[in-house]
Amino acid sequence: MKQVTAMKTLVEIYDSQQILNLLTGYAERPEKTIFLYEERQEHLIHNPIVEKYAGEVQYISTDIYGIEEILDMLDPEDLAFDIEGGSELLLAMIIRYADTYDCPMYFSDLIDGKVLILQGEDKITREIRWPHLTVKELIRLYGGEVRNLPEAVFDEAGRKAVEDIIRVKRENNRKWSNFCKTMGSYNRKYPDTDTWTVDMPVFNEYRSIFTGIQSVFSEFLKFDKYITFTFASPDYRILLTDGGVAFEYDTYYQLLDSGMFDDLDLRVNIDWNGGSFERNDPNSELDVLATKNGRLISISCKAGKYDQQAIYEVKANAVRFGGDRALPVLCNDNDADHDELVRKAEELGVLLIQHRDMWERKAAERIAAWL
Repeated sequence: MKQVTAMKTLVEIYDSQQILNLLTGYAERPEKTIFLYEERQEHLIHNPIVEKYAGEVQYISTDIYGIEEILDMLDPEDLAFDIEGGSELLLAMIIRYADTYDCPMYFSDLIDGKVLILQGEDKITREIRWPHLTVKELIRLYGGEVRNLPEAVFDEAGRKAVEDIIRVKRENNRKWSNFCKTMGSYNRKYPDTDTWTVDMPVFNEYRSIFTGIQSVFSEFLKFDKYITFTFASPDYRILLTDGGVAFEYDTYYQLLDSGMFDDLDLRVNIDWNGGSFERNDPNSELDVLATKNGRLISISCKAGKYDQQAIYEVKANAVRFGGDRALPVLCNDNDADHDELVRKAEELGVLLIQHRDMWERKAAERIAAWL
């Protein structure tokens, strides 16, 4: 087989799976990639992430009636072909040309993670060289735009506060939801200050919770009829007033500590209307997102009551990100078992990680096994 890594021009048949349009160009680094696309694919071309990883590109519109004229303008000595995408007849004509002129042909098997290179009687199989796509890049690859919801990238003190909250929440799971609702009422009462005064009956009702989350406060004082405390950071307010946010951070930290993902992001809003984020635009909000080998792992975190609707939501988002290649995950922190939730997750192909595995910090392990 001739030295395929020295190709000057890669001819790529544009594929509806955008990840396939950049893999060969990224791995082989040709001087130029020519994308042959059909009229029905025009809305897919000029994807900025494809162009970032494929290098210098040129787009040529063609069909089965024009392909021979296009190929006749190229020097077969310089060519390699990526034989994915397009209609079957167009693909057959290109394979015939490549075979006639002994041009190498590339085929990436996304399921096995292998790339097959054919040239004459020769065949080479090797591992796909995956770009380390970020969450935002992978979402843009599939036509979305991203903005992060209001969030904090916590320092070590903030992470300690999250971990204390998660531990205390699980020790007081029956009380936690009501505690957050109560703190939400104080949040509305004190919108402009991080120092709150709470009546003593409230403290007495949630004494075990307040005692366990002292890392959230920079000052905590008890008096006869009330307590007063100051948040160590304004960003900690949401950890006490939204019952699910601390669990989202806990899930994020479990994946981060594993070191097995290409990228991670937290509390992401995905816009499907060009990124302008106008009112009523179609959008998706996801709690945690991760990438691995060109696959998007979209995670919904439910800290409270059983919610079968969450399974449908996370599955619907996965369909937008490569279908079977995307991994929809539902992480549940409620310490109760629901057989119907398990059955529905299995039916829809959603990875359900229940509270036992979450409490034992097995989220990343479960995702890796599924992948």
